[in-house]
Amino acid sequence: MMSSIRARRRVVRALGLVLRDNTVVVRWLRPVDHDQGCLLPADVRSWLPPDHLAWQVTGVVGQLDLAGFAAAYRADGQGQAPYDPAMMLGLLLYCYFKGIRSSRKIAAACIDDVGCRVIGGGAVPSHQAFVTFIRRHRDEIRRLFVQVLCLLAAEGAVAGHLAAVDGSPVSGNASRFANLDAAQLADRIAAAQAAIDAEAGAWLAGAAGAAQPPLRDGDGDDDDDPPPGGGGPGGGGPGGGVPRRLAALAGTLARLRAAQARLAERQAAPGGPAARVAAARAAVDRVTRRLAAAEAAQAAKVARYQAAVAAGKAWRYGKTPVPPEQAARVAAVRKNQATARARLAAALRAAAASPVKVSATDPDSRLVPAKNGGGWLQGWNLQLTAARRQVLLAAELHDNPADAGALTAMIAAAAANCQRAGLAGQIRGWLAGNGYASAATFAELDHLMLLVAVSAEAAQAGRAPRGGQALPPGWEKMAARLATPAGKKLYRRRAALVEPAFAQLYARFGRYLNYRGRDAADTEIKLLGAVHNLSKLLDHRRRHPALAA
Repeated sequence: MMSSIRARRRVVRALGLVLRDNTVVVRWLRPVDHDQGCLLPADVRSWLPPDHLAWQVTGVVGQLDLAGFAAAYRADGQGQAPYDPAMMLGLLLYCYFKGIRSSRKIAAACIDDVGCRVIGGGAVPSHQAFVTFIRRHRDEIRRLFVQVLCLLAAEGAVAGHLAAVDGSPVSGNASRFANLDAAQLADRIAAAQAAIDAEAGAWLAGAAGAAQPPLRDGDGDDDDDPPPGGGGPGGGGPGGGVPRRLAALAGTLARLRAAQARLAERQAAPGGPAARVAAARAAVDRVTRRLAAAEAAQAAKVARYQAAVAAGKAWRYGKTPVPPEQAARVAAVRKNQATARARLAAALRAAAASPVKVSATDPDSRLVPAKNGGGWLQGWNLQLTAARRQVLLAAELHDNPADAGALTAMIAAAAANCQRAGLAGQIRGWLAGNGYASAATFAELDHLMLLVAVSAEAAQAGRAPRGGQALPPGWEKMAARLATPAGKKLYRRRAALVEPAFAQLYARFGRYLNYRGRDAADTEIKLLGAVHNLSKLLDHRRRHPALAA
């Protein structure tokens, strides 16, 4: 026992430690001096290594055309001087590259992140400065996507002749429980209008009372008292402006009316419940007219037969005609009428059970099926067009949960971006999953080398036998194109082109958007796409240092 204790003490002493109360403590500690002066080099360029991300982002910003940013500011020198757009953009790209998207976190990074301090030259913009910068320069930020794509094209980083299109849900900055139908919206609008009327009446009454001559000689009021509602900014007195509560209620009413307008658009949109009901009702009207025509034709035939019999003439037109209620042709049309009426009833029940709703918080977003775990989320259907190495050619927001109908717009957007980036004609083939399959899309894009799955993914790529289900009309040509060995070989590349792009985007930025409204959300997704392509550009330069030099 003693020998083990002595051996332990020898080990402790050999390591420069002290055994105190059977506890090992450090004998010597380095001193901590919180009053130590700054030992950083005076030259900012010595703070970071030459290949640091901050310097790479600064170099890329120097290659961009920022004339549009500068044009948004007044040139007469009046007012407070704004921050340099190149610095603000560099800070945004640097922080977004690191996954920092909150304006408050970006402002905090300008204090404690050395890269931000180097890019900003020690400047510490507030979080509101970043929000204002993005709001003011939305158009120019959207153009950044094409500018970065131009840099990729100039350095030969856009390889291959195939591009793939796919969609995935992304959450918006709104709750899915804020969705309202037409009746609920009407009730909310009526309540908001009543609250505005009551608040405005109280405010005007207070202003009228304050305008009366002051009471004198002990009438109970002091001449120095402030008017009712307060006379400061936002108060209810004369010259105090509209009260804050009244302004807030007016903003709420404006949002609710915007939501009501968007709801009307969705109800009348093709494929919506109202459109389905209208189509079913039109089908009932058509078959009803056909039934009336068939009955009239059969009744006329019976009348001609009876006239021939009365005149003693032979009937030379087949069998003896029967009354309309017994005719097989009329019975077939009547059966079609019953089917059309059943479909109309089903459409009416579906519209009543699942009415069209719209978010009162962000009317532009909508409910879309969640990707993981099922259920629904309030957001957008994010559409990406990607080429080799997941270089994004287009990034758009589709407000329809289904991918159908988005393929034409995505190919047009990608082709336009390639045209502006000097890549016209490079992409010769387009790939898409079976969610985009439709006869209208195939007919509209028939001039392109297009491969869209018409069955399950595994069967389409030749990895599983195809089922024996019949194809809808207009799909035969696409199915024949995909059935060839060359078609199967090309289609197998679809998943590798576009699906990792979603994984990379969501891993860096998360599956959510911070800004509300279609314009702001589109700006944000273009910024995310530009940063994604920026990562591809920097990776290309690391692999080809001679081109970067």
